[in-house]
Amino acid sequence: MEKREEHYSNYFVQSPSSGFHDPGSEFQSPSRSDSVPLVLASVSEFPKYSEFLKYSENKCVYEDDEKGLMPLRSPNSRWWIVLQILWRFLFSFGVALLVFYISTQPPQPNISLRIGRFNQFVLEEGVDSHGVSTMFLTCNCSTKLIVDNKSNVFGLHLHPPTIKFFFGPLNFAKAEGTKLYASSHESTTFRLYIGTNNRAMYGAGREMEDMLQSRAGLPLILRMKLISDFRVVWNIINPKYHHNVDCLLLLSYNERHNQVTVVRETCRLVS
Repeated sequence: MEKREEHYSNYFVQSPSSGFHDPGSEFQSPSRSDSVPLVLASVSEFPKYSEFLKYSENKCVYEDDEKGLMPLRSPNSRWWIVLQILWRFLFSFGVALLVFYISTQPPQPNISLRIGRFNQFVLEEGVDSHGVSTMFLTCNCSTKLIVDNKSNVFGLHLHPPTIKFFFGPLNFAKAEGTKLYASSHESTTFRLYIGTNNRAMYGAGREMEDMLQSRAGLPLILRMKLISDFRVVWNIINPKYHHNVDCLLLLSYNERHNQVTVVRETCRLVS
């Protein structure tokens, strides 16, 4: 009988391990000890859709026999791209702000203080709530705050200034102003007031009255604390300045006008 050979395309055959063998022996009975089982597998016997993952660069590719290649993007890669864009934007924005601030950097403003006049300065003897005899002080003083803003672009914001009057170590009057604003490239004058009403001075009251009536005069110290700032870019670039001004006053009683006047004043910027 004529042997017919059948050819199978795309088949895989596992052969024995021996180096030399007869090609026809591959189809003999598997009962031989030197043979191995024949495994035949056709590609068509696999599932209709062969699915596997291939990796190309940073993309994950899903292969379908009918639909072709479908790219799958990793969520981490998207977030990485977003972070890169955000970081570059913030860096460019920061560089732009720095260049803008350097080109328009405002100089430090000049702050000075002048004493206007004492509208009232009266020492009267009386009795406090505990029945103690003492001197009571009522005074009202006006001051001029002069702000020289040398910036050509930005206005100067002034926080509420604090003003205090001292007789030696004794603080007998204090006041706090309101927020102020000085326009760019201008010198602006603000009028501020400080005073007290019926303030019990006890032993200091008698000493103040004696000095006021003498030729030496009554020395007082006025201290002002002020914070100013330029708002270049909101609160991102916001240079601040602290101003402390001390004024030494010498008061004397003017009998002709029956009032207290300022004989001498010396104001200096401490910081």
